[in-house]
Amino acid sequence: MEARQLSSTQEVPHSTVGWKVMATIFWDCKGVLLVNYIPQKTSMTGPYYGEVLTNLRHAVKEQRRGMLTRGPLLLNDNAPAHMSRVAQAIVKDIEFEQLSYPPYSPDLTPSDFYLFRHLKQHLRGTRFFDDDEL
Repeated sequence: MEARQLSSTQEVPHSTVGWKVMATIFWDCKGVLLVNYIPQKTSMTGPYYGEVLTNLRHAVKEQRRGMLTRGPLLLNDNAPAHMSRVAQAIVKDIEFEQLSYPPYSPDLTPSDFYLFRHLKQHLRGTRFFDDDEL
């Protein structure tokens, strides 16, 4: 799955302009643990986020041996899907400790300071033409 680089003279087909992909990314100090691409025309709901959390638990078990016994910490923002009863029940079931998140403030979002800077740098100039390429 290799992304194509566009030269400055190539045009992006009109049908791909405005195409957006939502990704949920989980990471720790050692790197990215899980990237979940939400299918188009799918909303992030409590039950969907619960499935993602279950996948996260499997990723932690496979990639970070011993971390589950120490109890992973989870920092969510206050999005409705993250705070739903379904998602909160799954956080308890998978035995993650959820850290308190202050009321919404873009100044306090860790992704803005760590992940997005590196992600933007890595993807600069890359164009994906369909879900499979992504």
